[in-house]
Amino acid sequence: MDSQRLQSVQQECAALKDSSPHPSRPHLSTAVEQSIWTHAHALFGELLSDATSNDDLDIDPQAGPRSDALSDLCVFVRNAAAMDRANQTAADEAGIVNDVIQTIQTMLRCEATYPEASQCGAVAGQALSNLATSNSRLQQRLVERELRDCLEPIESVFWYLLASTNPKTNLAGQMVVLNTIKHNRALTETLCASEAGQMLVSKVGKMFSKREDDKDDAKTIMYAVVAETIEHNCLGTLLTDDPELDSYGLLDVLAVYCSENRSSTTYSQICDPGLLSALSSIIAKCHDLLCQVWQASGDSVEMSAIVEAYLCLTSALSVLIQITEDADPQLAARVLDSQVVHHVIRLLGLLSQHLPRIEKASKRVNDNANVNANTNKQGSISHLFMFKRHLIQIIGNIAYYNKPAQDLVRELDGLALVLDHMRIDDNHPYIKEYAVVALKSLLLNNPENQEYVQKMETQSVADDPEMARVGVQPSLSASGRVSLKKMDSDKPDSPE
Repeated sequence: MDSQRLQSVQQECAALKDSSPHPSRPHLSTAVEQSIWTHAHALFGELLSDATSNDDLDIDPQAGPRSDALSDLCVFVRNAAAMDRANQTAADEAGIVNDVIQTIQTMLRCEATYPEASQCGAVAGQALSNLATSNSRLQQRLVERELRDCLEPIESVFWYLLASTNPKTNLAGQMVVLNTIKHNRALTETLCASEAGQMLVSKVGKMFSKREDDKDDAKTIMYAVVAETIEHNCLGTLLTDDPELDSYGLLDVLAVYCSENRSSTTYSQICDPGLLSALSSIIAKCHDLLCQVWQASGDSVEMSAIVEAYLCLTSALSVLIQITEDADPQLAARVLDSQVVHHVIRLLGLLSQHLPRIEKASKRVNDNANVNANTNKQGSISHLFMFKRHLIQIIGNIAYYNKPAQDLVRELDGLALVLDHMRIDDNHPYIKEYAVVALKSLLLNNPENQEYVQKMETQSVADDPEMARVGVQPSLSASGRVSLKKMDSDKPDSPE
């Protein structure tokens, strides 16, 4: 396209933008005639054909003006689609949806070189979002073409928007996803069953986790996207039976969702066997990685993996504390079947025995990483003793008036671990109180556990060297009472 023609096209695109329906221009009709959509499609085609035919976009002198013209066209589409839903159908029939998608992909490929291209990508994303809002036909097509049938996940228009360096483009991408699947179980299930969809929602989860401002509009939209997958029981599909530890973003959203929807009925609905199995696997993987941290192979563990495990564990335990606090019998049974209790007790045992070594080894890994990268980042994991409190709390929650859970904890030596925390801990002054509450739940209406504790207490007293020094020893009666009696002083010494 020569410069004179480009200038003419720019003027036509600017005119469409200025004539687009908008609340600030109530004198204009909200309905756009089909001939205007046809004309807009022709302008899109001319601009995009010229852009895609140039293999050297980074040295194209017309790239900036062309991006500005495409931005004006996308503003026209965005405003028209928002003001009148009939315009969605008319635009689609004219080929505008495909034009907008091609604009997103073409502009975002060169956004690092041209600021105009980055801005155009954001506006095009907003246009696509408005076209998809309440448009079931387009929503179906987007999920099928861009996700279900997509051979290369990173080539989907959704991924282009979320991977952009422009936060406005990211926000537009999140809105496209939300407007596409909102309140639609079938589309949500299709999205979560595809590789592209799984990558997409996982990306949104990570973006959510990195946002610190809980009142940020973008974070609210990210939460809404992942919440759709939770409400339609698709989160277990996303995490799979063998989830990676970089899934901490999705777990973070799940923890917030459980906190904002406190109800045993809700918990029972969302915590299907797939999700509980994923939580169980995550705790097991965190256990194994923490073992590697302090063992001989710990030096080979990257700091990023340790931090991911820390974040995963924080969110996973938060979820389990909430869903087990007042679980109905069906959910409690599913928790037991998922092996969650096994891995919770296993992790508690590891932290009880090796906590100081794990934290020191983590600091060593972090220091080594800083030396190699010539940085001074504080990435080591500390305060792991807080996890012990959470693990004990989960044990107590699931055991409350739950005989099968109480017996399972005892059989897995979890009861002994809880008893081991019935003492003052300088690092965690309240750990004893949590252990007391958990122990109460474990002993409720459970004679076997009560007898086990009595024997443990007796054994603890029997091993006290101070009693042997003063010549007394404990004795356990048939009723479980402990009494003291003098040691037999006439007993002959054992042969050397």
